[in-house]
Amino acid sequence: MEFKFDSVLEGKFITLKKVVVADAHDIYKWRTSKSGQFLKHPDNYDLNSQIEWIKNRKDSEANYIIYQKDSNIKVGMIGIYDVNINDKVTDVGRLLLAEEYLTKSNPYGLEALLLTYNYVFEQMGFKKITGVILGLNLDMFKMQKFLGMQQEGFLKQHVVIHNNREDLFIMSLFAEDFSGYKNKINLLLRSFK
Repeated sequence: MEFKFDSVLEGKFITLKKVVVADAHDIYKWRTSKSGQFLKHPDNYDLNSQIEWIKNRKDSEANYIIYQKDSNIKVGMIGIYDVNINDKVTDVGRLLLAEEYLTKSNPYGLEALLLTYNYVFEQMGFKKITGVILGLNLDMFKMQKFLGMQQEGFLKQHVVIHNNREDLFIMSLFAEDFSGYKNKINLLLRSFK
């Protein structure tokens, strides 16, 4: 049994729309910029491999482009993947923002997390979200801890990123703890108009 994902998720500041092949160039640009520095790339990663990645996504995952709501400009992406229908557990990650938004205060990443987490818990009825954060990405780790995610594990020198062995934090959030997570994100989002 597979879950049928919504094609569009609406927020106050952003709209999430499912990734299509026409998004490949933008994703490739984000992954090869500073924004993608914490992501693992396949060998010989190029635009064609990004196109193939999009074409070969399973129906059991959903990757979304983040659109700035007022201008309809693409500002990033996020994904729901490794969906386990039987255990009601999934990963949320692949969060990327266009490089020009990395140093500007904006609501895009926060609201993308809020929309996807809310979708997983409220629409899909799942019990747990998991994810991994690269050890080098301490800002994301600290933010997720502040918001309410729990560290479930730590894998030392577990992945190779840019020819270096790197650590991974294994994080999780349970459905019963989501209201606190949501309240903290909404508090942060109030600073944006």
